[in-house]
Amino acid sequence: MNKFKVANPRKDLELEIRFTDTYRRVVAQYAHPAQVELACIRAQYPAVMHPIEDTDLLAGRIQMGLVGLGIQQQTGGFGYYMDEDAMVARLENAGGNARYREAIHDMLTFWKARSTTAVVARETPPDIKRAIFSDHWKVLPLPGSPIYRMAGSYPDFDKLVRIGIPGLRAEIAAHREKAAQSGGDMVLFESMLGAVDVLRDMCLWYALQALAAAEAAADPERRQQLRDLHQALTHIAGHAPQTFLQGLQLVWLYGVMVPQLEFGRMDIYMGDLYAGDIDAGRITQQQALQQLVSFYRLIDSLDCEMDGRVIVGGYGRRNPQNADRFCLLAIEASRVYREVLPQFTLRFHRETAKEVMEAARQEIAEGRSYPLMYNDDVLVPGVQKAFGVSRELAERYVPLGCGEIELDHYSFGTPSGSLNALKILETTIHGGFDPVMQWQKAPVCKKLADCETFEEFYSVYKEQLRYYIHAQAKFERYEYDITGRIHPFMMCTMLYDGCLARGKGIFAGGCALLGGTLEVYGGINAANSLVAIKKLVYDEKKLTAPQLVQALDANFAGHELERRMMMDAPKWGNDDAFADAMVVDYFKYLHQTIREQAPLVGLDSYLAVTINNQQNTTCGRWVGATPDGRKAGTPMANANGPASGTDTNGVTALLNSLRKMPSDDHAGMVQNVRFSRETLSAAPEKVWSVIDGYFAGGGMQAMITVVGREDLAGAMERPEEYRDLIVRVGGFSARFVTLEKDVQQELFDRATY
Repeated sequence: MNKFKVANPRKDLELEIRFTDTYRRVVAQYAHPAQVELACIRAQYPAVMHPIEDTDLLAGRIQMGLVGLGIQQQTGGFGYYMDEDAMVARLENAGGNARYREAIHDMLTFWKARSTTAVVARETPPDIKRAIFSDHWKVLPLPGSPIYRMAGSYPDFDKLVRIGIPGLRAEIAAHREKAAQSGGDMVLFESMLGAVDVLRDMCLWYALQALAAAEAAADPERRQQLRDLHQALTHIAGHAPQTFLQGLQLVWLYGVMVPQLEFGRMDIYMGDLYAGDIDAGRITQQQALQQLVSFYRLIDSLDCEMDGRVIVGGYGRRNPQNADRFCLLAIEASRVYREVLPQFTLRFHRETAKEVMEAARQEIAEGRSYPLMYNDDVLVPGVQKAFGVSRELAERYVPLGCGEIELDHYSFGTPSGSLNALKILETTIHGGFDPVMQWQKAPVCKKLADCETFEEFYSVYKEQLRYYIHAQAKFERYEYDITGRIHPFMMCTMLYDGCLARGKGIFAGGCALLGGTLEVYGGINAANSLVAIKKLVYDEKKLTAPQLVQALDANFAGHELERRMMMDAPKWGNDDAFADAMVVDYFKYLHQTIREQAPLVGLDSYLAVTINNQQNTTCGRWVGATPDGRKAGTPMANANGPASGTDTNGVTALLNSLRKMPSDDHAGMVQNVRFSRETLSAAPEKVWSVIDGYFAGGGMQAMITVVGREDLAGAMERPEEYRDLIVRVGGFSARFVTLEKDVQQELFDRATY
């Protein structure tokens, strides 16, 4: 179920039946959403939790149900959710008596229209639906798509670790008393206290398990590990953490109750406990490493490949010395634990400790796709300007998921929409008509063939982009509003700045900075296509617009010469002044237009993100041939990197292009760079010099992979021999052999330096 990695997955749907019965009862009983949510939390925890496994030094294996309470798909689903496809499969294929099968039928009909996703989709205003009419981007050629989720929370784990469950309970109780005196929402605070009690009880529930397992353990070392775990769980139920193990355990159990996918700046909230334990001799370096690896293993057990962030380093740490000590431990744990997750991330700057940078380079050189490198000297001022916040707040930035940026426990900016910029260019060329679906869903506009100048066509295309961007921004605001009415998301609300003081749920007016982000796909191909149109049709007049369109509509069959001309037009990623100027101008327009929507729809910020997962391939399937020479259905460029095979001038030219991209008007861009093992082993100083020059010259971020090209070829031919080959896809890493074949091919086709 739901891909969670547990030793003995649940085989039946009794949990889902009980959860549905609970929801049905309490939604009729209570008017306040916090009371409904508390009852559902009690029905879900610890019922979704699994026993401590033999390799675990921490408790908390989780398998969310096919029905339940989550935040996004990787936590089971959005809000009150049902995994309809999986439920139908159970009904069609699973056994069970008549009562059990009737209960599945009942859940299907009950949740079909009552899940949060169903409610949000059904009540979306008509003017938004006209522009973004479906979220089925995997099977339809959509210019824009809504996303039903609240992704990427970053609770204040530092506060949690410092004050513990009792401190959090006391703070909520104090706000409850203030609410009683001022006429505030006492029910919300009462329900929060109930949720904290569920967390406490879950600690004690696992403590009894650990004790029983310790008494049954034959191995003395394992017996002691379980006794230590029992002590840690018992302690955190009633006190703030005092040891490294206690801190890890509290963060994990709180996280799975959010339910949380990102675990933030661990060096800040775990550095002091780690240093304290080592200095006092309570644990050895090896024991600390084992405990942190166990934490990483639990993150990996969530199987949320596009999330699971652990972040270390950077400006704005209250405890830099202890934090750096933890950084080295965290890098070593990431190096030895060779799995897809966590997405281990290093923020660095000109003053970052030399030993931290050397450890990071060693991990990358060994073929790990981590750490992901974020340059604070560029990103902190960039975030400050993009979000319009102080330097102090900008230093809190945290990348989430595939690379979107938020401010730790201060802002929320879930990407609730995606924009296929290349698809919009394709329909604009045809006057708003989609040649793939043969339908007119976009606004009617002037065709390329009817535009007398490039500037006229570019202006028409910009207006088409603006139409979809504005609709996406309105949807973002709408989704927050309707979600806030349904869900207080109390476990998230409790540890977000401003929420307790305001006495409101995070999406109901509590969040200090409520923003949004719009995922942009196909932007590089669109900009390269604009280069080809300008150069071939308008500047050099080598093709007429009708000739170009005819070649595209034929997918270049019989138009090989025209395609060669389009392929030979300047391309991004080669340090070409003509191409790079167009790409930068294009992205500045996108970023500025997206940013302008925030005050229009009532958000504190609304920013672009160019962070590709595998949607560059998936969404590319439904885009016809394009003027950059790309054939119909083939992958689009990944993030803001070059289209596969088009960066032909070497890695220095590629990095020179990348650092021209603006860094202060968006909320995240992904740069993937791949080196061969042979290159790095033959000239490591040269490779790192090139990377250092990129960052010193304004490069904001890099995801560096070291892999042999022959390994990728071998993995496609003999996957059984390469099951442990992990690659960086876009904003996430994955085992290469688990990817779809066209995604594998797109990865293989990228340049390896």
